[in-house]
Amino acid sequence: MFTKKIVTLMCLIFSVVLLTGCNDSVNKSDDALSLLETEVYYLQKIRLPEGAKLEVRLEDVSKMDVAAEVISSAVRELKSSPPYALQIAFPSDQIKANHRYSLRASIRSGDELLFISTTHINPFEVGIATPIKIKVDHVQK
Repeated sequence: MFTKKIVTLMCLIFSVVLLTGCNDSVNKSDDALSLLETEVYYLQKIRLPEGAKLEVRLEDVSKMDVAAEVISSAVRELKSSPPYALQIAFPSDQIKANHRYSLRASIRSGDELLFISTTHINPFEVGIATPIKIKVDHVQK
């Protein structure tokens, strides 16, 4: 009788361990998100129109002669003066070691482009400071 209880208990424990191993959410790092902290600024003494929005995008720029693939982006309405802090969450599993990545920032008022970044910024470069500073330049009309 005592042996039968031990065997039943062992089977129950084994079943729980086995079913836990089948659970997709346990130890699944594919859904892990990472954060990039950015700080966008411009040098011109210009007041932005009400409702202007900042967008920062993380792009895969590995492929030549095609549009960059947007990995993630974040948008914020601007109500103060620069610099503007913005965090971008992105899926860690989409970052490949042999690819090139860049941060791109733009400020728009409605459909009108006001400012855009013009330099390549690799957010995964060794030794890059945090927050990552992105300078945007005024777009001439």
